[in-house]
Amino acid sequence: MRASLAIAAVTTIVVTLLLAFGVGDLLELPARDAALRILPRRAANHTVIIAIDEASIRELHAWPWSRDTLAQLVDRAAAAGARGVVFDVLLPEAREGDDRLALAMKRIPTITVAVLDDRGQWLLPTPVLRDASTPAHGNFEIGRDGILRRFASTKQSRDRSLIALPVEAASLVTNAPVRVGQSITPLFRTRPSDVPQIGAAALLRDSALASRLRGKIVFIGPTAFALSDRVLTPVTSRHTQDPGVTVHAAATESLIRGETVWELPPIVSGVIAGILAFAILRVRRRRVLAPALAVLAFLWTLIFLDFTGIAIPYVILVFTIIITTAGVEAVNTLASLRRSETQLQEIATRIAEVHAQEAESKRVLAHELKTPLASMRGLTQLLSGFDLNEMERKRVATLLATEAEKLEAMVHGLLDLERLPLRDFASSSSVVDLGEIVAARVEFLRASTDRTLIVSIQPGLLVRADAALLERVVDNLAGNAIKYSPPQTPIAIRTSQIGVSAVLEVEDRGVGVAAEERERIFRRFVRGSSAKGTEGLGLGLSLVAEVARWHGGAVSVDDASGGGAMFRVSLPIAKAEQQQWRASS
Repeated sequence: MRASLAIAAVTTIVVTLLLAFGVGDLLELPARDAALRILPRRAANHTVIIAIDEASIRELHAWPWSRDTLAQLVDRAAAAGARGVVFDVLLPEAREGDDRLALAMKRIPTITVAVLDDRGQWLLPTPVLRDASTPAHGNFEIGRDGILRRFASTKQSRDRSLIALPVEAASLVTNAPVRVGQSITPLFRTRPSDVPQIGAAALLRDSALASRLRGKIVFIGPTAFALSDRVLTPVTSRHTQDPGVTVHAAATESLIRGETVWELPPIVSGVIAGILAFAILRVRRRRVLAPALAVLAFLWTLIFLDFTGIAIPYVILVFTIIITTAGVEAVNTLASLRRSETQLQEIATRIAEVHAQEAESKRVLAHELKTPLASMRGLTQLLSGFDLNEMERKRVATLLATEAEKLEAMVHGLLDLERLPLRDFASSSSVVDLGEIVAARVEFLRASTDRTLIVSIQPGLLVRADAALLERVVDNLAGNAIKYSPPQTPIAIRTSQIGVSAVLEVEDRGVGVAAEERERIFRRFVRGSSAKGTEGLGLGLSLVAEVARWHGGAVSVDDASGGGAMFRVSLPIAKAEQQQWRASS
C-alpha cells in the first residue's frame, strides 16, 4: 500500500510538471483535435456569411468594391431583419462613400474588424465608420503547429483594448460579460465549412435571398482564395485551410452555445493520473486492465469534451497507464524470476536431501538387513556344525524363525512403502467414514490390550480413501502410543473436523518427541531417542506419512497437553458427499 501511494504521488508530481510546462502539447493537442473531429456536428443556427467570392468579384468587378456596394449589402441585411452585421473586412483607408456606408451601419448593430500590424499599431476603420460601428480585433492565435485553436478574448496595444470579433458578435445574442484577457478555445461543433454562405453578387441581384438573413448575425468577408486569410482549425477536413470569415462565424456559433474547451489545471490532471496509477498498482489482472483503461480514458475524454467541454489530457493518461503498467509488469517479472530462482534452489535442495535420504536409507537398510542375516547365518552354522540335543535344537530353530520373521516384516514394510506411490488413487479409493474406521480398529485393539483407550468420534467425517490403509495408520499410531507410554496411562484417540480437513489425533502420556526430531521420525529407518530400548524397524511412522501424502493429507506430531506426544493426521474431506450426508441427516 505504501509503495503504491508513493508511486501515485510521484506520478501526480511528474504529470503536473509536464502539463505546467507544456511538454505534452505536441501529442496532447493533436489527440484533442482528433476527439473534436469525432464529436457530432451541429448546424449553424445563428450566423450566415455574405461571401465575397470569385463569382461576386467577376460580376461586381475587382476588389476593393466601392463603399456604396458595401452599403447596399448592409441595407439588405438590415431590411431583412438581421440581428447584426460583422464586417470581416479591413476598412482603414478613407474612401468616397464612407458617409453612405456609415449611414447604413447605423441602421443595424455593426461590428468592424481591426488588427494589429507588425509595429503593434491598430489598423482601425476610418473615423467615420468607427463612429458608426464597434471595432473588434480579428487577430488569430496560431499554434506552433500552424493550427488555430484559441484566441484572446481581448487584446490590448498601447492605450486601446479591443474585444475579439467572435466574442463581440456572440454578445449580440447572449449579452454575456466579456472575460478580459482570457484565452478562449471554441469546440467548433459547427465547422467553418458548415456555416451557410450567400454570394454578395447573388444577394444584390436577387432580393429574395435576403430572407435567409432574418434573425442572423451576418458576416461580410472574403472567401475568394486570392483575398481571404486562410487558417487551419482542429476540425479542418483534409488539411484544407478555411477562410478567416468562416472561422470567425464558426467560433461565434460555439460561443453562443457556450461550447468552449476548458483545460483542467495541471494539478488536477496530475491528481487524476496519480489515482489512475494507484488503481493499476492495486488491481491484479493488469494485462487486461491496461488496454481497458486506455479505451476507458478515450471514452471518458470524448464524454467530458462533449457534455462539459472539459479537456482531459488523454495522451498523458495513456502515457501514465503504459508506464505504470510496464513498471508493474517489470517488477512482477523480476519478482517471478526471483521466485522461480528460489523455487529452483528449493527443488535442488530437496533433490539433494532426497538423494541424501536415499543414500542414508540404503546404508541403514544394509545395516538393518545385516543384523538378522548375520544372526540367521550364525544360527544355521550352529545347527549344522554342532551336535545339539533336542532342546537346544528347538531353541535355535525358534531364534532362527524369529529372525526370519523380522527380516520378512522389514521386506514387506519396504515393499509397501515403494508400491504405495505407484497406486492409482482414483481407482483404489472410495468414500468412507473416518470415524467408523477408527471406532472399529479401537474395538479390535481393546480386545488385545488392557490399556485404557479414550475415544471421541465425530460422526459423518467422509473422506475418499483406501480403508485398509487407514486401518494400518490407526494401528501404527495406537500401537506406538501403547509401546512408548507408561503402563496404566490412558491413550486418547479422536476424530474431528478442522476447516476442510478430517483429523485423526492419537495422544499418549509418554516422554514425547524432541522438537528437533519431529520431522526426522517420519523418514524410513529413523527412530526417535525415546525409542531406545524398544524393538522396531523405523518403518511404521514412515508408512503413516506416506499414506497421508498419498491421500492428499499430512501428518505431524506435537506435545500433548498433559505431557507426551500427540500425532495428528489430516485428510481432505469429500466435500460433495459431506454436503449430501448433512442434508440427509
